[in-house]
Amino acid sequence: MEIFVTIGIKLVISFFGLWIITFITGRKTLSQLTPLDFLSSLILSEIVGNTIYDDEVKIWHLLFALFIWTALSYLFEKVTTHFVKFGNMAEGRTVLLIDDGKVDQDLLEKYDIEYTQLLFMLRQQNIFSLSEVRYALLETNGSLSVMRKSEAEQSSAFSITVIDKGRVLEESMRGRSMNKKQIQERVRESGYNCIEDIAYAEYKEDGTIYILPKNKP
Repeated sequence: MEIFVTIGIKLVISFFGLWIITFITGRKTLSQLTPLDFLSSLILSEIVGNTIYDDEVKIWHLLFALFIWTALSYLFEKVTTHFVKFGNMAEGRTVLLIDDGKVDQDLLEKYDIEYTQLLFMLRQQNIFSLSEVRYALLETNGSLSVMRKSEAEQSSAFSITVIDKGRVLEESMRGRSMNKKQIQERVRESGYNCIEDIAYAEYKEDGTIYILPKNKP
């Protein structure tokens, strides 16, 4: 019976302890968590989980662990707030992937972002073409913030990826296939003789093609 009482007390302490830590260090939604916040949550859950069911760990041990973790989390939040450079190193900075309609291929490569990933994040915001984007920022929590071009600059035509990193994709999207020769002809008409020189291209239903050439070394 004593062991159940001990586990119950530990659970109550852990519940209110975690609530206090969340309140002190700042309440965030899941969408606002940075990778560091996520890692911190995992470690904290391990601390609490391992102490609750370990008979050798006393209630005072749990209180001590929660106190130390709260103090460290609070101090870290204050340091990252007051020292900007350290905060950038610890939590990262917002990355401008698309600047005034131009895709920064170097940043895509640096952060290991494929065009398929970028397009997936855009489609989640009802944007189906890179040509519709004026600015796109990769936030520290991994989400994408987007500013569209004006309505006059946008095209309502549906588009699909036909070239990715110099390779022709005849069926990049299941249910919609493209003719390789037709793609090559459209590329040549746009002034590109070599497919390998193209980083990304998408074909629109209105017959136009959007091409992003590779950066020249």
